[in-house]
Amino acid sequence: MPQFPPPTPWKLRATVDPAREYVAFTSTFHLKSLLRVPAFIRRSLKIMKQADAASGIVGWSLGGNIFKLEFYTLSVWQDAESLRRFVRDGDHLASLTEFEQDMRRKSIFVHYKLFGRDLPPSWKDALARQRQHDDALAKRSG
Repeated sequence: MPQFPPPTPWKLRATVDPAREYVAFTSTFHLKSLLRVPAFIRRSLKIMKQADAASGIVGWSLGGNIFKLEFYTLSVWQDAESLRRFVRDGDHLASLTEFEQDMRRKSIFVHYKLFGRDLPPSWKDALARQRQHDDALAKRSG
C-alpha cells in the first residue's frame, strides 16, 4: 500500500532490550472529507508531542495516504498499560471526540507483541496486520 507523503522516520524514545517483548500498536483512520484534513493534522502534531513525552513509549511513526484520506499510526510501548494511559489522556483523548463524526468507516486498531531485536517495526508488516484484522472482522460480520 503506497503512502503519500512517506511515513515519518521511526522516532526511538527509549533504550531497547533486544530480548524483551514489547507491545506494538498500529491503526488507520479514514476521514470523510478533505476539509477536515487541516484540523486532523493540527491535532496530530499535538499528539506527536504527547507521544514524545509519554511514559512507556518506546518509539513511533506516522504515515498516511492523503489521496485516500487515510492516516496511519505505528508505535511500540513498554506494556499495554502505558498504551492505555496514552490513549486516555490529553490531546489523544480530545481527538477521539473531535473527529468521531469525521470518519467514513470504523478505524482499525491492532495490537501485537514484538521483541526488541525486531525494532523498529516495518510499515509493510503493520499494514498487512491491519488488512488481516479488517478481513477477519468482515468475515465475522458478513
